[in-house]
Amino acid sequence: MRSFIIAVFSALALLASAQNNIITLDLSNTEIPLEFDSENGAWTGTYNDDEYTIDSQIYTFLHNSMGDYNTWWGFTVSNSADNSKREDFLTYQFSNMAKGGIVLDENGSVKLDEFGAPVVSPSIPYLVAFANSYFAQHPAEVVMSDGKDHEAVGVYVCLNSYTFYSVSDGDGFARAFNNGDKYTLTIHGVNSRDEEKSIDVQLAAYANGDLTTTRGWKYVDLSELGEVNTIWFSVKSTDSGAYGDNTPSYFCLDKLMVKPAKSTTGAESEAVSKGAKISYDKADAMVRLVNADFAIVYDVAGNKVMSVEASEFSVASLDHGIYVVRAGNASRKIAR
Repeated sequence: MRSFIIAVFSALALLASAQNNIITLDLSNTEIPLEFDSENGAWTGTYNDDEYTIDSQIYTFLHNSMGDYNTWWGFTVSNSADNSKREDFLTYQFSNMAKGGIVLDENGSVKLDEFGAPVVSPSIPYLVAFANSYFAQHPAEVVMSDGKDHEAVGVYVCLNSYTFYSVSDGDGFARAFNNGDKYTLTIHGVNSRDEEKSIDVQLAAYANGDLTTTRGWKYVDLSELGEVNTIWFSVKSTDSGAYGDNTPSYFCLDKLMVKPAKSTTGAESEAVSKGAKISYDKADAMVRLVNADFAIVYDVAGNKVMSVEASEFSVASLDHGIYVVRAGNASRKIAR
């Protein structure tokens, strides 16, 4: 059964890779070179409150932290290949059960071994997500930095080591899973019209006296999400209490794949109604409007933070984060 499942997911990955124009996440192409802690493998910016995004190709992964409290949420990056059980998992929370990230071949596609599984290397970085809904409505989110809609293709996910050992053995906060327990990752795709679809992925489940966990990288076909310009992730455990899930709310992600939409792109579709179009240059924090001279900017909670009567304006004065710019019937999500 295990070989069959691997073969199915690998076939889907090969099918996706065979298509043209797929943009496969490669964390060696980040906007700013990444450095890692030699002890636990964590990106050195994890607890830096001035680091707000992890940018690679068209992907902007959101990162938040309160360094004074050794707290972070959203996404960070790791190169840890140590998936051993730790007594101090708050220090060593930056590892996955697959022992590394996924290797790309010379064509930029996922490299597969003789069994059809992705090749993993301890030298390849990958993303770790802390997706606890206590910290944000969208606890782990990635935005397409070009502002356009893209067709969702696929992604690889696996269990974080902290979560794996909590599910299998329990810890000081959570119990070990027993019959009926599940740990589910939900992947939400949102397009430029704020239409949302979602896919559930089971990362751990206990049924009929047997615990099944996702220790290796699991390919998830995202085509059901359709066109997206934002993808956000949430997790849910059946072991929960008055303050939310007891199971640690982590998962790991690598090689997210999208491709240009067959229909009009997000920015183009925004221009259809009333001819309005919104563009954003993250480098200089400038928003520019076409066929519009008035815009309102909202934060992710829906609060108006800025209104401007101009066809070009700066958002440099805003705190770092995600915002929605609306002009006429056009809208665009931006990462400040």
